[in-house]
Amino acid sequence: MNDYTMKTFKFAMLLGLMLCLLLPYTASAQGGSSSNKAIVAKPLPVSLAFDGQKLELPSGQYVFEHQSRTYVPVRFVSYALQKAVKWNSETASVTVAEPTAEEAAALKEQLAGVIAAVEDDAAATASPASIRLTAVQASFVFEGKEQALPENQSAYYYKGSIYVPLRFMAEASGATIKWDSKTGAVTGETAAYQQEQAEAGGSEGSGEGSAGSGGTQPGTGEGSQPGTGGSSQPGTGGSGQPGTGGGVVDNTPKLAYEVITSEAEAKLDSLKTEATSTLTNLYMSFVAARDEATKEQVKLQAQTEVARIKSDFEAILADTAAKLTANGHSTAVIAEYRSAFEKDLATVLSYAESLA
Repeated sequence: MNDYTMKTFKFAMLLGLMLCLLLPYTASAQGGSSSNKAIVAKPLPVSLAFDGQKLELPSGQYVFEHQSRTYVPVRFVSYALQKAVKWNSETASVTVAEPTAEEAAALKEQLAGVIAAVEDDAAATASPASIRLTAVQASFVFEGKEQALPENQSAYYYKGSIYVPLRFMAEASGATIKWDSKTGAVTGETAAYQQEQAEAGGSEGSGEGSAGSGGTQPGTGEGSQPGTGGSSQPGTGGSGQPGTGGGVVDNTPKLAYEVITSEAEAKLDSLKTEATSTLTNLYMSFVAARDEATKEQVKLQAQTEVARIKSDFEAILADTAAKLTANGHSTAVIAEYRSAFEKDLATVLSYAESLA
């Protein structure tokens, strides 16, 4: 085992904080059912298009149906609608609002990555046969106005994402979001996009085009593209693709094993530091709570954070394994990372059982 797995992921300390939060919950659960309702749902094969652009769900996120309602991940759909999303763990609230200039730039970068994955025909990860989600009590604020889920409807949590019914998401966001059960298509259009389309439609029907041959606007030529005079691409007069001269040669330099593992270990260290800070704050909130209702809320937040930590841990390992494989290196270190994590986790759980 390498030195890193010997010194990192000392989650005994991290999860030890969680014992104070979760042990009372565990003990009460033994005598009755949990207050958190769980469901098992089957992910649906879907296609997504927002504002005319095809998108792809991030790995580990799904669209599913429950009680004849289609559920979607709040954060991803909000991003697709170019909205900023914030989660407040203290109040268990989700806030969706217009992004700042900096947030808008970050959103464009994120969406560009998702779009590129689709256009490059990236291999889609096979969806699991079913996923288990936990009902969560969360409040939602859209553009400064609190929006409540309809009676008898719930939000659900799965691996770092909160899911709500698609109809609720559409009504709360003010966007047009539709689901076609026959084709599995989710389509969304913002009000701004709809206005742009309406204006573009009006201008296209009012004239003959502003450019002649070789122009970028509709002209009068007889070619298959505007103003080409017969060429298959605007103003080219020849082949539709620039001369390539042959096959594509991949000259991308291979990443060294040490570079990949160092990057992974930096991410794992960052995850540990961030998780420790978050859970410590929750622990302090639990200790300071004066009533059982507040303590129960903190317990729920703590469970959510633990699930997120595990999900982030697995995501880092999956990314590292992919890079190692792509660069021709052994992936044996992945098992070492996981073994160290699971060993610390088992130690803490064993200690928890002895205290219970």
